[in-house]
Amino acid sequence: MKLYVRLAPAWAGPWFVLLALGAWLPAASRAEEPATPPVVPTSPAAAPEAASRASAPVVVWGRTLVDYRLPLEFSDVRQRAEATAKRIDDSLGEIDPDTLVIQPVTIGKARGVFLSAGPRFLLSIMEGDIEPDSGATLDAVASRVATELRQLIHDHADQHSLTLLFRAIVQAVIATVAFVAFWTLMHWLKARFVRRVAWLTKDTGSLLRFFGYDWRPVLIGIGTSLTRVCFVALILFGAYGWITFVLGRFPYTRRWGDQLGEYLLTAVSGLASAAVHQIPNLIALVVIYLVTRGLIRVLNGWFSAVESGKYLTVWLDPEAARATRRLADIGVWIVALIVAFPYLPGSHSEAFKGVSVFLGLMLSLGGAGFIGQIIGGLAAVYSRSVRSGDYIVVGDTQGVVKELGLLTTKVVTRTREEVTIPNAMLINSAIRNFSRSGQGATLVSTSVTIGYDAPWRQVEALLIEAAARTEALLKQPAPRVHQTSLDDFYVTYELTGFIRSAQQRAETLTRLHRTIQDLFNEHGVQIMSPHFEGQPTQPVLVPKERWYQPPASGPKPSAP
Repeated sequence: MKLYVRLAPAWAGPWFVLLALGAWLPAASRAEEPATPPVVPTSPAAAPEAASRASAPVVVWGRTLVDYRLPLEFSDVRQRAEATAKRIDDSLGEIDPDTLVIQPVTIGKARGVFLSAGPRFLLSIMEGDIEPDSGATLDAVASRVATELRQLIHDHADQHSLTLLFRAIVQAVIATVAFVAFWTLMHWLKARFVRRVAWLTKDTGSLLRFFGYDWRPVLIGIGTSLTRVCFVALILFGAYGWITFVLGRFPYTRRWGDQLGEYLLTAVSGLASAAVHQIPNLIALVVIYLVTRGLIRVLNGWFSAVESGKYLTVWLDPEAARATRRLADIGVWIVALIVAFPYLPGSHSEAFKGVSVFLGLMLSLGGAGFIGQIIGGLAAVYSRSVRSGDYIVVGDTQGVVKELGLLTTKVVTRTREEVTIPNAMLINSAIRNFSRSGQGATLVSTSVTIGYDAPWRQVEALLIEAAARTEALLKQPAPRVHQTSLDDFYVTYELTGFIRSAQQRAETLTRLHRTIQDLFNEHGVQIMSPHFEGQPTQPVLVPKERWYQPPASGPKPSAP
């Protein structure tokens, strides 16, 4: 049954409404239709002002039925919402959900509906109560509110049923025990999986070596973290399901459980839909990864052959092949990442772009030193000034090159200490390489200073004899003695020789020094650098008859 009220001038509107309702109520009672209370609507001039006010929800039993935006006969829309909520709450235990009806009404130019249950009026909904931008219609809102009211009446009745409450408590206890068991099982499985990940990556050998580095510790950390994150996600998922189930057992909280379940289903369906739509991109990423891995294996095989000497090239030596292989690997992975970037999930989102810009800024600001180290290492490798196994002197450090990396060079000193030198020093400092003599061996040199009263021929012969008695020194190229300076009080003699391996240099020098001391003591030649406080009375010189003191050999006698 519809009610039409034509408003006269603004001052007569309320009186016409009251008269119309008074005439309509008896007829409605006689027809055994639900009664409706008198409603004093706002005037048409006040409707826009009322509609612009803040909304107030009608909340009953923690459930929002509708949002009011018109105050109607109340001074404030909040009072109307509170009065409606109290009226429904007082009527819950006395009405039958099957008697709930929706009755359209028209008050002046305003259209709305009344919801009643038998003779009890419950609430009214006007078109002005509906949010203009929501796109909802009055009939749809009224139907939804009626459905929620019926469910609310059923839940209120169930709340007062001892049998249903006892059953809900038993089900909640069983669910809680099951969740505790699930929690314990997840913690036990997590510990097992973490140990399993560490065991799987323990004996992988060279399988986890990329770019010359052992990535096992990094992969163990990543695998352990991912395992823990996955198990935490499973526990949270189980907690979510447990809370949803328990809330759904009790009538008062059933609506909350239904909302949690709907949210979970919506989220899971959204994720599933997104995963289905990402399948082509995932296939593309897998193809890119497989092609990249195949190309890297081919390149590594070729560079490894050059590095081991099985395949020789003019433009690439074995030492440079190692660094070139690392650069090739990095270059191939960078190109693969650029190609795969559009296929990454979320690569077109603003968050992904922001993170990319942030990482680029960090690399540009903090990568100057990093790039400098790499360039220093590459310059040393491709200029062939340093190789692994060479005996070098850089600054205050001297020793055998153990490893020439992209960022640092490791040198083992004669005291067995491992010194790490930044590669930037290789291009900023002079490098003395004793293994690049052009003879295929490592240079060994030492010097002594002898006074002018010792025959130089005897001194040179003693040094050559000492070199001959030192086993590690090579016979070819033959050791040589040079007089490097004629100082004021002494002569500096330098002995040079060669050894096979740079690792023998420190021990060979020790043996050579011992032999020199023994020989010079044996022949009465003092190893000293004499300084005079005054001019000696006798000239400091070597008589001719002593020029060829042993072990020096004299000139061959001339033929008669």
